[in-house]
Amino acid sequence: MKLKSDLGISVLVISDLDRFVSLESFWDGELRGRVDDPSLSSCILVEYWKFGLRLGYKPFMMVFLREGGIVGFAPLMMRSRFGFREVSNLDQHFYPDFFSDEVRKICINKLIDFLFKRLNSVSTNLTFEDGSVNQKMLEKICVKRSLHFSKALGEQQALLPVRSNLESFRASLSSQSRRSFRRNYKRIDALGSWEIYDVKIDSNSVKKIWEVEKHSWKNNLKGTDKTIKDFGLSLVLRAVQKNSDFNAFESNVWFLDLNGVTIGYVLVLKTNKTAFFLKTSYDQRFRAISPGKFMINDLIERIFREQTVETIDFMSNLPFFKNWNPIIKNRVVIKIDRNPLMSKLWRFVFKNQISYKTNKFLEDLN
Repeated sequence: MKLKSDLGISVLVISDLDRFVSLESFWDGELRGRVDDPSLSSCILVEYWKFGLRLGYKPFMMVFLREGGIVGFAPLMMRSRFGFREVSNLDQHFYPDFFSDEVRKICINKLIDFLFKRLNSVSTNLTFEDGSVNQKMLEKICVKRSLHFSKALGEQQALLPVRSNLESFRASLSSQSRRSFRRNYKRIDALGSWEIYDVKIDSNSVKKIWEVEKHSWKNNLKGTDKTIKDFGLSLVLRAVQKNSDFNAFESNVWFLDLNGVTIGYVLVLKTNKTAFFLKTSYDQRFRAISPGKFMINDLIERIFREQTVETIDFMSNLPFFKNWNPIIKNRVVIKIDRNPLMSKLWRFVFKNQISYKTNKFLEDLN
């Protein structure tokens, strides 16, 4: 479905997964070099799209085009109940993005028009990096159009710029962190021979990942909570293996072997000189020697030594990331309501129905 052109910008709304799959090569080609986050590659988006469909959502993609090229996009999903519709990001990490100031205002106005006029949604929740130009423009447009909106903080994101050599980076860490890393190294070294190495994502490395997961902290989870974690990892691993067909990003999994036993892993994706530490876990039986922190510190030091990337993105902000003094960025959710009281009532009624559908689907996976 195409919407009316405006100053050379048209909007393609894709609501059919097969249609998006047919555009994978075009999508990845247009985003390569312009979008850093590998999560926005087609292979990962497709897996989240499938997941949304199975949960009862209606995913769709708004693609903003100019002269045959992509100038912006918004990966979204809709849910409806009793005739009321709500729209949100396909996933909290998939921000709507518009590539230049020249088109930003037009694209966001078209986005709002489609969501509130064509879809007739009662509420829209859009996640952005806090303080981003896209977020600020959206807020200005909401004010101008008298649309009620509110803001809520989302998950934080830890980033580590690679701006110095390894020696300078080590010196920048606190004395407490440096002592902790030295103790960690001595404990592991005292237990025998160890090795950290990387391999490509294939059936063999995926099998090793699941062997580690059998004894990870997730194994203590029960029912739906455990299924959610396992399914999320399965989704990512399927997408990363599929990436070999498109080469949208580099991917490797790093393993830590101790005396011939694999006790930890870190899944690293690279694109546009950014390394994303996407998934990591370790064998809880070795918790006393902190294999997860040991691995991540080793990989960080390799990156500072090799100087092949400019930024390390931890994707989230776990407490132990503070050991490396990262820059912390916030995500913010902009909630736009046609009628705040109506939206509040609708969310209350809808919450239980969505929770039931989600739980039923995830329980069926067991």
